[in-house]
Amino acid sequence: MSRTVKMILAVMLLVTGITGLVVLLGGEGLDRAEKWVSIVGVTASVVLSGLGLTVSWLAWRRPAPAEPAPAAVPAPAPSPAPVPAPVPGVDVRGARGVQIGDHNTQHNTF
Repeated sequence: MSRTVKMILAVMLLVTGITGLVVLLGGEGLDRAEKWVSIVGVTASVVLSGLGLTVSWLAWRRPAPAEPAPAAVPAPAPSPAPVPAPVPGVDVRGARGVQIGDHNTQHNTF
């Protein structure tokens, strides 16, 4: 059976079921129809919740742990060469405040 035929059959079955339900509830009266609708609502809610949990459980896949990469041998560190001071150097003459040290304390001079 092709996909299209299956889809047409499923839609026809759904429409037939809904039509039958409407006819059944129409002949029951308002009080009994309300009870039937409550039962159908609870059943649909439980079924859809179960389907949602099942789909989420199936979709939640943990990736397989990858094989660890072989340890790389670090290259020997080059000897540090002296770094020349920048020209013209640090200039804070136009600054409004200067942070001194590593205590996050800012000293302002106005």
